[in-house]
Amino acid sequence: MAENQVKVRPALTDLKVGGEITFPIAKTKSVRAQASDLGLILDRKYQTETDREKRTITVTRLK
Repeated sequence: MAENQVKVRPALTDLKVGGEITFPIAKTKSVRAQASDLGLILDRKYQTETDREKRTITVTRLK
């Protein structure tokens, strides 16, 4: 059941500037909330983009 499940917060924390990570669209609410919180706490900037056809959300670290 838990096949290749990536935890959102550690994945975003480890992301380098210019790096991207993609999650299933079912995690959209969690991914956006974590990106917002971590951006504020760690003085970073993240950008999210959803792909409705592929059913994914991609996070890019900008700062």
